[in-house]
Amino acid sequence: MNLYQIRDLALKRKRAVYSTQQLANLLGRPAPIARVYAARLVKAKLARRMMRGKISFSDDEKVIATQMIEPSYVSLHFALLFHQMIQQVPSNVACLTPKTSRTFDTLGISYHKVPPSLMFGFQQYASDKTYYWLADPEKALLDALYLNRFSESWVKEILPKLNRKKLNLYFKRFPMRFQKKWKNKL
Repeated sequence: MNLYQIRDLALKRKRAVYSTQQLANLLGRPAPIARVYAARLVKAKLARRMMRGKISFSDDEKVIATQMIEPSYVSLHFALLFHQMIQQVPSNVACLTPKTSRTFDTLGISYHKVPPSLMFGFQQYASDKTYYWLADPEKALLDALYLNRFSESWVKEILPKLNRKKLNLYFKRFPMRFQKKWKNKL
């Protein structure tokens, strides 16, 4: 199988980011051989090396962010910018995940740990031959408040643009201490 066939097979699975083990499983080969293929794909510029043991066939930062660490979804300022709720371009793509918080400065991606009970309120979007997960604007605002990433002035600016019914439904799923803090401000 040549490198172009490997890339096409990988994208046919609607996935763009692969670990060495995922590539090995896809090809039905041992991990050391998949590692060699991954290096050759990067050298031929058919894929990008994201970090040790991970390559991407996409340049879309949302795709890379949500497929590099799973489960995760794009939220906070980046999601609000996508939904045209804010104008300011964030410095990195912020994702929420039930896994450990971490930041990849070279990729411009940060992951924020949240309880598994807060993994809701996001949708799957298509991007070329693959996908990414992105928070609804209502959930992105609540996530930002939960992680103390927004001030009350930001809330006042964004609140009129949101679906109040959906915001209230999502709000009720957050922990009681969060609800008490923001009840009279939303």
